[in-house]
Amino acid sequence: MTELRHLRYFVAVADHGGISHAAERLRIAQPAVSRKIRDLEAELGVDLLLREGRRVFLTDAGRAFAERARAVLIASNHAADEARRIAKGEAGHLRIGLLESASWAGHLPRGLNRYARAYQNVRLDILPMGSVDQIDALLAEDLDAALVYRQDNLVEEALSILPLRVDDVVLAASSDLVFDKDGPLDFAQIDGLPIVAFPRSVAPAYYDALFGALSVIGFDPVVVQQVENETTMLSLVSDGVGCAFVNSANMHRLPRQVQFHEVSSLSVLIEFLFVTRRNPGNLTQRLGEIIEGLDAEGA
Repeated sequence: MTELRHLRYFVAVADHGGISHAAERLRIAQPAVSRKIRDLEAELGVDLLLREGRRVFLTDAGRAFAERARAVLIASNHAADEARRIAKGEAGHLRIGLLESASWAGHLPRGLNRYARAYQNVRLDILPMGSVDQIDALLAEDLDAALVYRQDNLVEEALSILPLRVDDVVLAASSDLVFDKDGPLDFAQIDGLPIVAFPRSVAPAYYDALFGALSVIGFDPVVVQQVENETTMLSLVSDGVGCAFVNSANMHRLPRQVQFHEVSSLSVLIEFLFVTRRNPGNLTQRLGEIIEGLDAEGA
């Protein structure tokens, strides 16, 4: 079977005009080069070299084979270089889940920017999806890393979890809605407000915690519209459809025609996490190191 070594020896002969010169360049004995070339010719069933005494010339078949052999060797070198870069975490393909409400500030934009500058040969695929879907995709190996809020489907024994920060909930209201005093809103100020919310299936743990906390303060939400994500919720809020209880991370982007308010006695702490599978590959590990470094810096 033809080996890369056979191709290297033959290309060296073709490039340096003879077996003795090729042997010098390769730093091996001349008989070894001659033997490998004859083995190659025997395997191919054609003469690659025309021998006249100590001199050799490429046959037509030899010239054609040399051209293809060079391409194979170049491709092999490129493949080896890429494999080494991937093994070092310097090249390859990384699939990262994006939770849009948490992506406007902090770890995600800074971490990805720093990673992209440090590892320019790594292709980053950023896939927007909710926390529950990200965790499912990570467990199914359809994602390499996820930045999510803690959910019921977080299988801790199968995943490596780095806590990043804790967010809370705030009330998002249209800028046209005027409240009679500044500061955190009390129950009387929010009682009866129409609410835009999301179905429980989107994030069951968060949904239960939020509506449980609202029940504790006596607020019975009148849900006028259900949508799948906070981006759509805030769009409806800006259009005056209703108010919404949303993640405080949204305050980093201040959507058009939306104001944010804390609500007295209402707190739903939401833990934001960087999650990978246990024993992640080098690419994912490098990203984790950068994210963890930002966490230490106080991102």
